[in-house]
Amino acid sequence: MTAEALPGWTVSLDLWGTLIDHTDKGAVADWRVAEFARVFDAFGHRRTLDEVRAAVSATDREVLRQQRRHGVQPVLDDMLAAIRGPLGIPDTPQMASVLRVVHTHAALRGCPQPLEGAVEALTALSMSGARLVLTSNTLATSAEVHQQLLDDLGLSVYFADILFSGELGIAKPHPGVFAAITARAQCPPERVWHVGDDRLTDVNGALMAGCRAVHYRPDGEAAQGDVPVITHLGQLIDLLATACQTAGDGIVEPS
Repeated sequence: MTAEALPGWTVSLDLWGTLIDHTDKGAVADWRVAEFARVFDAFGHRRTLDEVRAAVSATDREVLRQQRRHGVQPVLDDMLAAIRGPLGIPDTPQMASVLRVVHTHAALRGCPQPLEGAVEALTALSMSGARLVLTSNTLATSAEVHQQLLDDLGLSVYFADILFSGELGIAKPHPGVFAAITARAQCPPERVWHVGDDRLTDVNGALMAGCRAVHYRPDGEAAQGDVPVITHLGQLIDLLATACQTAGDGIVEPS
């Protein structure tokens, strides 16, 4: 690929599962449950770890279901209320403030790291002439924590714009997320590629909004339909350069 191969194009990238991932996902869940139980106990509401885990897991499943199906961005205090509900624990301002910190910082306990090839792919894209955008669903982890994580991993510098669902108030696959990408980039949706590992939120969400999509599948799953698939991030820049050259001025309809 030659430099400046993608001028006039916007490339949006998902974060979790595409650019970074936890090195220890179990540590995230275990720490959050243990800290919730400790906080509840400190405020006079002793509950077993199993009870807390069941309440946390049920809330996580429902929040994720709502986000993936309807693009609903969870509200942190609503999530905490859903966890306390089945445990019969009333709300107090002091306890809530502590629980917010636990919930929003739990993801850091997994020691997130860039996936193989992520930095190299971002470096190549940054030299391609494309506008790079990070587009991430944040769930309970705050935008501030995400931003600090990106800064610590040295990834922030690659992006001209960063869109967190927690700040937008909606989440992928909601078409409004992808509309925000195009509006802020001042480009039509057919000039936007979104790259992500989730078929529903990343691929289908982008296509339904009129954007183009690349499905990142490190497990080697076969492509579905006409959506291009990469199994390694090192394949991304050449795929996009070829696809954009084929698309010409971008007037053609997205796949």
